[in-house]
Amino acid sequence: MKVVITKKNDSLNFYMIINKVRLYLFSQQFTKGVYEYFKNGRSENEIRGFKRWGKNPRLDKTLSKIPIYKKFALKEAELGFVS
Repeated sequence: MKVVITKKNDSLNFYMIINKVRLYLFSQQFTKGVYEYFKNGRSENEIRGFKRWGKNPRLDKTLSKIPIYKKFALKEAELGFVS
């Protein structure tokens, strides 16, 4: 699994790529620190191995949201809501 982002206007859209399928996770307001961390995509292992907690609260919150939205996106894909 890899998490990638797209930037549109003042928001960041987060997607998860699994087996070449892109699943939408969530959107949030653009912040430079979050954009810089995710601009080239991040693997699940990189996200799990993140060690700089507390240095950027917005990035901390974003990283903590990913597992929750991952479960939701996988459930939607399993139920056929994603084509």
